[in-house]
Amino acid sequence: MTNLAVMNRRERIVAWVLFSLGLEAIVYFLAWWKAPGQINDLPLFVLFTFAAWFSASRMVANWLAVLHMSRPRFHPAPHGLSVDMMTTAAPGEPPEMFRATLSAMVRVRYPHATYLLDDSGRDELKQLCAELSVRYVRRPRRGEGAKAGNVNHALALTSGEFVTILDPDHVPGPEFLDRVLGYFEDPSVGFVQAAQAYRNQQESIVARGAAEQTYELYGPTLMGLHALGTPLLFGCHTTFRRSALTSIGGYAIHNAEDLRTAMRLYAAGWKGVYAPEILARGLVPSDLATFLRQQYRWAHSVFDLLFHDYWRLLPHWTFYQRLAFFMGGTYYLVGVAILINLFLPLVFLTTGWIPAFSLSGSFLAHLAPLVAVNLAIRRFAQRFFLHPDERGWHIAGMVMQFAACFAHVTGLIAAIVGTRVPYIVTAKGGGGRGGLGQVRPHAAIIALSAIVVFHSLWINQPDAGLMRAFAAWNASMMGAVMWIALKDEA
Repeated sequence: MTNLAVMNRRERIVAWVLFSLGLEAIVYFLAWWKAPGQINDLPLFVLFTFAAWFSASRMVANWLAVLHMSRPRFHPAPHGLSVDMMTTAAPGEPPEMFRATLSAMVRVRYPHATYLLDDSGRDELKQLCAELSVRYVRRPRRGEGAKAGNVNHALALTSGEFVTILDPDHVPGPEFLDRVLGYFEDPSVGFVQAAQAYRNQQESIVARGAAEQTYELYGPTLMGLHALGTPLLFGCHTTFRRSALTSIGGYAIHNAEDLRTAMRLYAAGWKGVYAPEILARGLVPSDLATFLRQQYRWAHSVFDLLFHDYWRLLPHWTFYQRLAFFMGGTYYLVGVAILINLFLPLVFLTTGWIPAFSLSGSFLAHLAPLVAVNLAIRRFAQRFFLHPDERGWHIAGMVMQFAACFAHVTGLIAAIVGTRVPYIVTAKGGGGRGGLGQVRPHAAIIALSAIVVFHSLWINQPDAGLMRAFAAWNASMMGAVMWIALKDEA
């Protein structure tokens, strides 16, 4: 599949200059770490090192994606392909949501068959399908294998050469199939992933923050992965070659069925294509409780695949596929890094223990160039986001990352000890309650930070300015989370 440059010549020069400055900033930051006699308390220094260099590694990965961005050369959809478009229904999903999605699927211009795979067994959905001329499928053993099991049951009953899967809250535009089917002219392409976007991101701060966390992913990151031969698939907006799914035994059953399916397709030698176009829009969680439950399930699922499937499939992947799945599998360690950064200021202000000497002016002087270059690269990359409205400072996304840190850590622990997490469909729409019940640890951070900062000021603790600032910043982020939880309960 021929790739086209995303950046013009001047932009590519700017990108390389920024990347070179970023590498110099990394080396300068490393110089502080390697300074003789730097370590003060070894266990704290190890934690501090992990938090700092995990974040730095994610920065570099994002920079590399920006450098390599490309898009596939568009090919018009050939006539005469047989296509099955499918969406799924699970218990608890609002029935009114299906009318909009199914109606839009029927209106997709390219000739296809539209299916609703109903795992909820609701007659009202069957009647809706009859009204809209949608083919209705209800399997006898509902719930087995969750979404993947539902899709595999339908695959056994259908015969389209290509299969498109949409989540039931994602409404496609009429041009959806016309924009993706042409890429299958390459017989080695097993799937085409289109961008995901959301139509309710202005509904609440949670919705805005959750959406902001995806802008870079569906823009520069996936365009970079496409150029490196390893775009990921996300279980929605995805069109498969049926023979590719058949070759790996169908849609992979797992809580992260999309990631596991991608891992198996690449291991079997199939290629993926990322089409950086917004062809459908869905719903993102708009209340805190739903968002945190989703983050916990995602973290647990991704870590579970890292611990079990990653190493088994590793020999069958290219270098960049190995790197992409490792970076994806470790993404939710961001929760661990945030937790460490919450913990260290409290330890110092309580006990006086500190990870390293010169953790003030010298540290900030070595950190500042890295922060500045990373900010410059991320702002530069925003010109390649898929919609102009996605650009900005993404403060809500940062707050939601702090909100999710405990969900990420508990997801990691659950994966380590082998806890089985049931497949729970993310609730659609807003108005969810129960957010206050999930932010007790956030409230504890606020209280502890206030106490230790006040105590440090009371006793005039020496060399505590930086740690007081960190503690105050952490408390402000957690305060924003508490405010969101209170709004959800109102």
